[in-house]
Amino acid sequence: MWGCCAFVRGNGCCGAKAGLAFHPVDGILQAVPHVIALFIIPTHFTTHVGLLFLEAVWTANIHDCIHGKLWPVMGAGYHTIHHTTYRHNYGHYTIWMDWMLGTLRDPSDEEGKKVM
Repeated sequence: MWGCCAFVRGNGCCGAKAGLAFHPVDGILQAVPHVIALFIIPTHFTTHVGLLFLEAVWTANIHDCIHGKLWPVMGAGYHTIHHTTYRHNYGHYTIWMDWMLGTLRDPSDEEGKKVM
């Protein structure tokens, strides 16, 4: 049951049920840095909740299959490649580090390959 989100919809594009592909322990472990950060950088509760909300919006953005093509923001197109190859597009919000380390794969290049 705990497979890749690409298998959730069957067409290689993450959808609304992509969150069901995660193991519950994985989801809990992904929240641990937020808790640890509270002890390193004292933050007001409302600010912390606001940041968590913005991250939830971002997560929905990169899993909604709508690639906005707003460089250097890593949108759904880049993130779908990340979930289908597991060797590219590791960045969280932008493509800078992937570009510098050679792991960037552009969705525009992938579209050309599908046509042929």
